[in-house]
Amino acid sequence: MPYHILFVAILSFVSSIEMLIASQSVTGAVRNLIVVAVIGSAVAFSCSRWISFRTALVIAGLGVLASVQAFIPDFIIPIASFTVVLALLANNLYVGLFCLMLFSALPFLVTERSFEYLLFYMVTGLIATALIFGRRKMGRYTDVLIAYALTYILLFTGLVILKRSTLTPALIIGPIVGLVLNVVIMQIAGYEYYDIVIKAEEELIQDVVDPEYPLLLSLKKENKREFKRAIHTAHFTELFANRLGYDPVLMKGLGFYHRIGVLIENDMPLSERTVSIALDEGFPDNIIDGLSQYGAARPGEKISAEVSIVVIVDTVIVALMNEFSKETQEPDLNKFIDKTILKLFSGRDSMLKRSAIPYNDLEEIRKTLKSERIYYDFLR
Repeated sequence: MPYHILFVAILSFVSSIEMLIASQSVTGAVRNLIVVAVIGSAVAFSCSRWISFRTALVIAGLGVLASVQAFIPDFIIPIASFTVVLALLANNLYVGLFCLMLFSALPFLVTERSFEYLLFYMVTGLIATALIFGRRKMGRYTDVLIAYALTYILLFTGLVILKRSTLTPALIIGPIVGLVLNVVIMQIAGYEYYDIVIKAEEELIQDVVDPEYPLLLSLKKENKREFKRAIHTAHFTELFANRLGYDPVLMKGLGFYHRIGVLIENDMPLSERTVSIALDEGFPDNIIDGLSQYGAARPGEKISAEVSIVVIVDTVIVALMNEFSKETQEPDLNKFIDKTILKLFSGRDSMLKRSAIPYNDLEEIRKTLKSERIYYDFLR
C-alpha cells in the first residue's frame, strides 16, 4: 500500500471502531468505514504530490485526535490548528484544506451532530488556514491570530443565536478552550515553520541566484559559451522582472539555469537533465516548475509569461552571439531583433504562439532589447 494513503486505512478503521463503541451499530460502523475511506482517498490522491511518509503519519495522528471530539465537549479539539500545521508541514495550502474536510467530518460521523456545528468547524478552519498560510513568510502572526480569534467569536455568537441555545458554562468554556488551543498551536507552528523552513529557503534562494554559486562556476569552467549565454540571459530576465513586476529571483534563476543540463552528458534530453540537476540541488519549487515548463514547452502549448520572457531573451542572446561570430557586416540590430522575436510568435510551429505574456510587456521587452546596443559589446 502506498504510504500516502496510510492514513486512509488508519482513520477508516478508527472511525468504524468509534461508531461501534458509541452506538453499537454495525451498519453505522460500515458506513463510517466507507465514508472516511472515500474522503481520505480524495485527500490522498489530490495531494499525493505533497504528502510524504512523515506527513501521512502526522495526518493519521491528528485525524485520530480529531475523531476523539465525538466523546468530549464540543470545540475542545483544535481542528483549525491541525489543518494549519499540516499546510505548513507540507508547504501547501491544499493539504490543509483537504485535511480540514476530513478532520471536521470524523467526529460528526460518529455522533451525527447538527450540520451547523460541522459548518462552524469548516469555516473557522478554512479561515485559519488561509490566513496563516497567506502570511507564512512574514514571520509575524499576531495580526493573523487576532483576525482569526475575532472571526471565531463572531461565528460562534451567530451559531448560538441561530440555534437559540441557552447560555451555560459548558457552552462558553468549551469554545474558549478550543480557541485558546488553536491560537497557541498556530502561534508555535507559525514561528517554528518560519525558522526551520522559510529562513532556510530564503538563504538557499539568495545562494542560487548568486553568480558565484558553485553550479554556475562549474558551468563557467566546463563550457564558457554556455556560461556567457546564461549570465547575459539572467541579466535581462532580472531587468524585465523588476521593470514589469515579475518575481526577480525566479526570473534570474531561470535565466541562469535554463540550460544547466549541459553539465551532464547522457542520453536524456537537455530539459530532463536540467530539471534533474535542479532537483538534486534542492532549488525552490517555483524555479523547478519554471525549468520544467521551459524544457517541456512545445508549439501550440500554453506558456507562462515568465517562461516566455526567458525564451525571448535567450533566443535573442544566442542569435546575436551567433551573428557576431560571423565575419560579416554587422546586421541592422533593430530589424534583426524584431525578426528574431517575430519567429517565436508567428507560424504554425511558433514556440510562443499561445504565450501568456501581455502584449504591453512584450512591446516593452522588444523596445528594451533594441535599445541595448552598447550592452551587446559583451556578446562579441
